[in-house]
Amino acid sequence: MRNPQTRAMAAAERLSTITDEIQTEVQQLPAELIHWVPAEGVWTVMDNLCHVREFVPFWTGETLRIVRTPTELWGRDHTDTARIAAVTNTAAHRLDDVVADIREAVRRAGDELRRLSDADLATEATSKNPRWGMKPASFVVDDLLVHHVAKHQGQIRRNISQFNTGRAKA
Repeated sequence: MRNPQTRAMAAAERLSTITDEIQTEVQQLPAELIHWVPAEGVWTVMDNLCHVREFVPFWTGETLRIVRTPTELWGRDHTDTARIAAVTNTAAHRLDDVVADIREAVRRAGDELRRLSDADLATEATSKNPRWGMKPASFVVDDLLVHHVAKHQGQIRRNISQFNTGRAKA
């Protein structure tokens, strides 16, 4: 008899699917689009990729922190130095390296997530970010990991669309 799929297993599969789509799409882009700035203050494709590369292992680790030590505070806010560093000087990174790092981060995250039960994901802990307060581990997996990767996929696709629209007008 086959074991039923846990929520964490489904999240790991979704995370893998989304990042596979991103990786396939970005590797087909013209080189100038990877670092193209669509508007002031808008992240480039590479900025988005570097952020994904950084936050997949971070939020996976925070999920495990909640499950293993629910009395510890988890998370961060937008001033976190590691988060900021991830999107600083992204033009210095090679696309193939970032894509390979994302692939490895998602593989490791999937391995960790697949070990978690639905009861594990129901474990609650308090966030360092007062906006979130007390949340279950499932919040981190669903909202801060899987949904967040999907959000960045949307941002990348918007950049591509804007770039292509600009080219068509030229």
